[in-house]
Amino acid sequence: MHSQNTKSRASLTGPLGWIGSLLQRIPFRRKSASTADEVKKKRRNIAITAIAIGAIAGFIELPMPVDDAFRAVRAELRSHDAPDDIVVVAVDDATLNEIGRDLPTRIQDAEVVEKIFAAGATKLVFDRAYADPATPEEDAALARTFARHKGKVWLGASPAADNGLQKHDGLFPTTKLRHNVEMASMMGNVTPFELSVQFPTETRIGDMPTPSISAVLGDYEGRLHWYRPDFAINPATIETISYADLLFDRLDERRLAGRSVIIGYTDLLTSDLRNLPLGGKVPGVYFHVMGAHTLKNGLPLDLGWIPGLVFVIIIIVFQAKRKKPLPKLAWGGTLALLIAPLAFDYLAINIDSSAAILTLGIATFRLRRLSNQVYHKDTDLILAGAISSGEHSQAQDVYALKIENLGDLTESIEPKQFGTFIERIITCVQQASPSTGADTQVAFEKDTLLWFAQKLDRSELEANSLGLVSVLRNAMTYQGNWANLATTLGVDISYDLPVAQRVQNAIRAAENGTKTSRRFVISDEQFLDERRRYLELLAELNIGMKAETIGVAYQPKIRLANDTVAGAEALIRWHHPELGYVDPFELVTTAEEHDRINELTIYVLDRALGEAKEAVLIDPDFKLAVNFSAQALADEMILHHTPRLLKEHAFPSRNLIIEVTESARLDGKRVNSKIAELREHGISFSIDDFGTGHSSLDYLSRVPCQELKMDRKFVSGMQSSEDNANLVKGTIDMAHSLAKSVVAEGVEDAATANALRNIGCDLAQGYFYSPAISMADITKMIVKRRNAA
Repeated sequence: MHSQNTKSRASLTGPLGWIGSLLQRIPFRRKSASTADEVKKKRRNIAITAIAIGAIAGFIELPMPVDDAFRAVRAELRSHDAPDDIVVVAVDDATLNEIGRDLPTRIQDAEVVEKIFAAGATKLVFDRAYADPATPEEDAALARTFARHKGKVWLGASPAADNGLQKHDGLFPTTKLRHNVEMASMMGNVTPFELSVQFPTETRIGDMPTPSISAVLGDYEGRLHWYRPDFAINPATIETISYADLLFDRLDERRLAGRSVIIGYTDLLTSDLRNLPLGGKVPGVYFHVMGAHTLKNGLPLDLGWIPGLVFVIIIIVFQAKRKKPLPKLAWGGTLALLIAPLAFDYLAINIDSSAAILTLGIATFRLRRLSNQVYHKDTDLILAGAISSGEHSQAQDVYALKIENLGDLTESIEPKQFGTFIERIITCVQQASPSTGADTQVAFEKDTLLWFAQKLDRSELEANSLGLVSVLRNAMTYQGNWANLATTLGVDISYDLPVAQRVQNAIRAAENGTKTSRRFVISDEQFLDERRRYLELLAELNIGMKAETIGVAYQPKIRLANDTVAGAEALIRWHHPELGYVDPFELVTTAEEHDRINELTIYVLDRALGEAKEAVLIDPDFKLAVNFSAQALADEMILHHTPRLLKEHAFPSRNLIIEVTESARLDGKRVNSKIAELREHGISFSIDDFGTGHSSLDYLSRVPCQELKMDRKFVSGMQSSEDNANLVKGTIDMAHSLAKSVVAEGVEDAATANALRNIGCDLAQGYFYSPAISMADITKMIVKRRNAA
C-alpha cells in the first residue's frame, strides 16, 4: 500500500455557509437595557461561538485522530471474520528462506501464476509494480505467462508524487510486462498517527484512470470515491496461502477455485507494514483485501461531521433559550453521539462525532458557568452580581430588601419549593411597592431581594419604604398559613456611583438597618461617610491594640453608706490622631460586628489588671469591673485567657467583677457553662444596664450574679419622676431579697445620691463623684476618701 497525503475535498463556502445561514435563524429575541436581555445576548454569543468552533474544527479535520480512534474502537466491537472469496498469497519469511533470495525470480512468479489459474482462480492482482528491471529471459517468461491470461492479471502502479521533500515520477510495470496486464493503483492515504487509512476507488496514473487494488478485487465499477476500509474485518481471518506452498506444490488447489487472488509481501523486513489500531503492524496487502470486502458490501457513505453538528445545534439552541441548561439533555446528547455512530456503522454509514461533542461540551460548559454566575442555584432568580453588571439608568433608586427570618420561614419547605416561595415574596413586593410592577426585574442572593425602580424624591422615598416594609409583615400566605416577613429595606440614592457599588451600598444599608433595628435605611452621602469612617475605625482598631494606643480609664464606684471607694469600672478611652475622639459604644459595636470583640475584651482586661494591682495593694477589698459581652463569654478564648491574665498579673480573682453586657439576646446554654467555670476561679459577675434591652428579669434568672447595675436613664429621672423613683426602689428591694448588691449608674447630683442612700442603694457611680480617670488618680481617691470617712 503506497500512502500519499490528500487534501480535504470539502468546500468552505458549502458547510460553513450553510451553518452560518442556520445560525441566523436561531430565534433569540433582541432587546436591550435589562440584565435578562444582556444574559440572553451572552447565551446567544456562547451558542454562536461554540458552533463556529465546532464547524471550523470539523472543516479543518482537527479532531480526525479522535474520530479515527473512536472508529477503531467501534470496529473492534463489530469485529467479524472475513469472507473467503479473496485469497492472499503471501511472500512470507518462510518463502524467502526456502528460495534463498530476497525476492522470488520472475520465472518463479510465472510458475506461480500458472498454478493459480490452473487451480481455478478468477483474477490475480500483484501488490507490486514490477518497475525494477530483470534479465531479458525472466521478463520474457513472465510476459508470456501474462499474455496467456490477459484480462485476468493486474500489476500494481502508483501515480507521480511530490510532497516537497520526496519526488518521484510514479511506479509502473516495465514496458515488456505492461502490454499484457492491467494496472491497479496501490495508493492509499494514511491518516495522522496511523489511526486509519483511506483508499480511492481509482487514481489517475499518467493519462489513464486506474482502479485501485481494492476496487479490482471488490469488482467495484462506480465513480471515484475515497473511503475507509472496514476495520471490523479481522485481518487474521483473511484466507492466506504461502507463496512457497504454491511454488513447490504443497497446496490443495481447491482453495483457489473461483476466488480472487492477490500476491503481496508479508515478510518482517518488508517496508509495506501499516498500523492497524488495536491490532499492531499489519502488511499492506491485508488493507487492500479489507478494502475490497468493504466495497463488495457497497460503497460506504461518509457523512462526516456535519450530521453530528446539526444534531448538537438543535440541542444548543434549546439550551441557550433556557435560563439554566439541562444537564440531562447535555449528557443524553453526548451519549447519543457516542452510540449513533456505532449503529450507523452497521449500515456502512460513517458519522464523525468528535467535532459535535466538542461543540456541545464548549456550549454546555459556558452556558452552565453563565447560569451559575447569573442565577440562584435553587431558583430562576438573577443574582446580585449579575444585576450589578447590567445596564441601568443612573436616574434609578437601588433597593435591597433583607428578609431577616427567611431561614425560619423556609425551614419546613423542601428545596424544590424554595424557588416558588421566593417568587411569592417577589410578587408581594411587586404588588406592595408603588415603584415596582409585574415587569420589574428582581434579583435574589442569600436572604436579600434586589431591584431597580424609578427615582423618587426623599420624602416620597421614605414614605414608600416605610409602607413597603409595613405591608410585607402581613402580606403573604403560603400553603394556607400566614408568612410574617421580618424585613429591612436598604435604598441607595448615590446616582453618580457605578451600578455594582450602588448595589453593594443598598445591601449594606439593609444590613445596617437589621443591626440597628431600623425598618429602612437610605444609603446617601451621610451613610457612605459613616461607612468610610467605620472601615477606617476597623483598620485602626487592630493597629491601636497592637501599638497599645487605645487607653483605659476608670470610673470609681462609691459606697453610699460611707462615701468610700469600693472599686472602679474599666472604660475604653481612645483619642485617635486622625479620627479624633472615638466613642466607646462605636468602637465596641465595630468590634462586635467584625468578630474582634474577643481581642478587644482581652486587651482591656490585660491593661486593667496590670494597672489595678496598685489599688488592690492599697485596699484589698478594691473591686475591678470589666465589661464582657455575652458574645465574648460564649467563646473559648475568653475562658482560656482570663485565668491566664489573672495569674500573669498576680491579680486576686476575688477582686475581679465581670459586668455582662448584651446588645442581643443571650444564649444561656452557651454562656452559663463558661460563667460557672469562671466563678470557680473566684470571679464575681454583675448584670450591666439592668432594666433595659435584654438585661431584664429573664436575664437575672439565667445569669448567676452577685450584683445589678441600674441603668442611668432610671437613676437620672428619680428627682423628676415618681414612677422612676418607685421603679428604682422596687429594683433595689428585689435585688436585696435575692442577696444581690445594687450599683446606681449616672448619679449626677447630690440630691440623687442622697435619695439612693435613703432607699438603701449599695453603690453609686457617675459624674457627681468623678468621670473616668487614671488608675493613679483612683488610688489617690481611695486614700483621700478613706481618710475622710
